Amino acid sequence: MLTSALVLPLLLLGCAPEPPAPPAPFEELTERDRPPVVLITLDTTRADRLGSYGHDLAQTENLDALAARGVRFDRAYAPVPLTIPSHSTLFTGLLPPRHGVHTNGDAVLSEEATTLAERLQAAGYQTHAAVGAYVTQSHWGFGQGFDAYDDDLGLPTDRLSWKAERRADAVVDDALAALEGGADFLWVHVFDAHSPYEPPEGYSTERPYDGELAYIDDQLGRLIEVLPEDATIVVAGDHGEAFDEDGEAEHGLLLTEGVLRVPLMLISPGIAPGVVSEPVSLADVTPTLLRLLDLPLEDDLDGTDLLQPSSRVGVYSEAMQGAYIFGWAPLRALTTADGRLLKGAYSTTEGTLPEDAEVTLDAIAAATPAWEVDPLTLDESQIEQLQALGYLASAPTEPVVTGQDPRDGITTQRRLHTLSTKPPAEQEATLREVLDEHPRHRDARFRLGRLLASMGRLNEAISQTEEAYRISPDSSTAAVTASMWLQLSDPGEALQWYHEALLLDPRSLNARAGEVEAMIRLGRLDEARVLVDEYLVKSPDHGRMLLAGATLALAEGSPIDPWLEPVTALAQSRPYEVPALQVAAALNQASGDTEAAIALLRQELRWRPHNTTARLELAVMFREQRRLVDVLKTIRPLLTTQPDEPQWHAIAAEVYLEMGRTEEAAPHLEVCAGTLGCPEMPGHSGG
Repeated sequence: MLTSALVLPLLLLGCAPEPPAPPAPFEELTERDRPPVVLITLDTTRADRLGSYGHDLAQTENLDALAARGVRFDRAYAPVPLTIPSHSTLFTGLLPPRHGVHTNGDAVLSEEATTLAERLQAAGYQTHAAVGAYVTQSHWGFGQGFDAYDDDLGLPTDRLSWKAERRADAVVDDALAALEGGADFLWVHVFDAHSPYEPPEGYSTERPYDGELAYIDDQLGRLIEVLPEDATIVVAGDHGEAFDEDGEAEHGLLLTEGVLRVPLMLISPGIAPGVVSEPVSLADVTPTLLRLLDLPLEDDLDGTDLLQPSSRVGVYSEAMQGAYIFGWAPLRALTTADGRLLKGAYSTTEGTLPEDAEVTLDAIAAATPAWEVDPLTLDESQIEQLQALGYLASAPTEPVVTGQDPRDGITTQRRLHTLSTKPPAEQEATLREVLDEHPRHRDARFRLGRLLASMGRLNEAISQTEEAYRISPDSSTAAVTASMWLQLSDPGEALQWYHEALLLDPRSLNARAGEVEAMIRLGRLDEARVLVDEYLVKSPDHGRMLLAGATLALAEGSPIDPWLEPVTALAQSRPYEVPALQVAAALNQASGDTEAAIALLRQELRWRPHNTTARLELAVMFREQRRLVDVLKTIRPLLTTQPDEPQWHAIAAEVYLEMGRTEEAAPHLEVCAGTLGCPEMPGHSGG
């Protein structure tokens, strides 16, 4: 096998087979004349777990055979150990400081970016994408330049499905259909190697990560075998997996070899098989393909042609997630031919570095995006899904830096990584311990706020989320804080926070729907109607906006028949969607089906037992039916969690008096005495 010392000179000096002639102009080509270009990206794939990269236990025969046909880059590095920013670099040829996407969930690739797909589409290629996960769906900006985009995960468009994926077989089925339909630029993304590692039946469960890769290999084999010999094929990992290297369980926070080194191989007519051992970047894929296909190549790309000598000092990588959500120092690396510089709150070096390594690293990091970066607002269920994957709780639009190095902070992150599986009391204790040690740990403070809200301690919760917002503003935190104010029946304060969220992310339909809910409660129905009519036309399947429209219909006294069935169906299929069950209950109550309304509110309280308004609504329904024991059962948790709130004692006193149980009414009367709605003890008249 050729080493890089041999393969590049051979390519450059003409000792390799003659490169193919430049493609004919598009109008001269028939579908059969132009060989396809296929880009395959392997999510969460370490280079050293493929057979062609030396893993003896690998069962990746198809990828290994493909590598033997072309150039295998032995030291290819991801720009970021996360899917969205890494793919943003791969498709633009720009590093994260230039394209502005640094983590999963913080931003969308700008429409001002020019992607590889757009360049090929402009050259007449029929472009098609088939992807396997939420993090590569088109709404992240990856749809630019694709004529067709297969990214349906079987969920409504308003649900961020961080946990959802399509298996590789479904992705490859779509890819094969696209080729059959004439696509000649095809992007195929498989997500199966991402945690949790659960290979299909028949694949290794003793080594489940290897089992996932073996399954991926078998599925990609179906695609590879139908590609013509003259196809141009690129296979690239987007990032690797740490497997506890330097204390990191998976990926995203550190810059170790395991998360940065990825497989990269290029197969194209006229390119001699071989191995390149110099460090290369995923930023190099776009310029390489553009030159191979004889398409215009701008000088301002960060990547270089993989098949030409490069004068760069080293390959840039960064891990900004710790800075964005934990307040750690940004972590950046420059990997050179003989070493690596790693720079966070302090610098460390491996091997031998050129004198200008640090200057080069600093210069790349100091670059600014060529366009405005588009932020993203997450709602509470979306944030929960992110946490379940171990990514983040909420990402501010700018990093929050307190100085701790990620290499030192990883122990704290591991404490938070599995926190959601613990009992609430243990979660609270751990979060408070972390905040005692690191008061500006934004993620811990935000998590504590959400935890307290789930326990019904809304005032405490708001103080935490507002403090997280003060540490660093972001639209998701503003929207979550607004929803808490709504739960506290303060729509005025909620509206201010929804406006804050919309200032940071004007496109957020979640925040816009919250704005409508707050307006309805404030009696500003005409303004709410304008927004509902506008946004439901744009996104008719957006669940939160549908709920806002139904709530508005109830407030206006409009006909509820158009809303009853879709909202009830939404509540049953997505009970986690706040406030689906409550709105469905109100619609059923208004239609005269009180029993259905009661069942829906009971379901709501199973999901969110500390939902005070739902509990009060259910108590009122029981009161109207004179189911007095059920009223007491319903409000009892409120008497426990809010023992000084006179409203709950007034209800309890009234019910006990109606039941003739004056002795049990007495202590409740003492608490609510003198407040609105508090009944009087029989035989007692106020004076």
